[in-house]
Amino acid sequence: MDPMFRYFLGFQVAADRAGWLARQLPPVAGDLFAGLKPQNYHLTLCTIAETAEPQPFLRQRVTTAFASGLPAASHIPFGRIMSREMGAELTTVGSIGGIRHLYEGIVALLAAQGIEPMHRKSGLRPHITLGYGACAFDPVPMAWRWTPRELVLIESHVGHRRHRVLQSWSLLPPAQGAFAFMEDELPPPLRRAA
Repeated sequence: MDPMFRYFLGFQVAADRAGWLARQLPPVAGDLFAGLKPQNYHLTLCTIAETAEPQPFLRQRVTTAFASGLPAASHIPFGRIMSREMGAELTTVGSIGGIRHLYEGIVALLAAQGIEPMHRKSGLRPHITLGYGACAFDPVPMAWRWTPRELVLIESHVGHRRHRVLQSWSLLPPAQGAFAFMEDELPPPLRRAA
């Protein structure tokens, strides 16, 4: 039987930033937003279960795994919006060493509770899906340095594109304590030549 419920850990984009990201998409033919609304924008770190029935005790197992605390947050360097076969996504540019380190720390904590990430054979590829549906456009440069404040456990109803946040955990500021902890840094507004 195909799974009906998918459980994953990741970062949810705040509503104001999600709307801003949606406005960065180029105009394309078709309905790129079919089935995916900006309020569901997120970055998936790892899927931890796919089941036919809801898993009411999974949240407690994950909470137990994180009882000793989570690794510090990391900046995520996004740089372009890309057209994919089945939609559009915001992808990273430059080093993703910080987010990889955070991911590895989370996986180590989960392992103590017998929880292993699924579907990670190709490695970590941080991205945010911005829309589903066939589309084709040239890459759009879009610099955004995001530092999520919370890790969330989401229950997804497969095929229905419904997400329910089951639990969230605050992340410590990034390691370089001399800098202010900002949720994200948006690029400055573009200025037109007079």
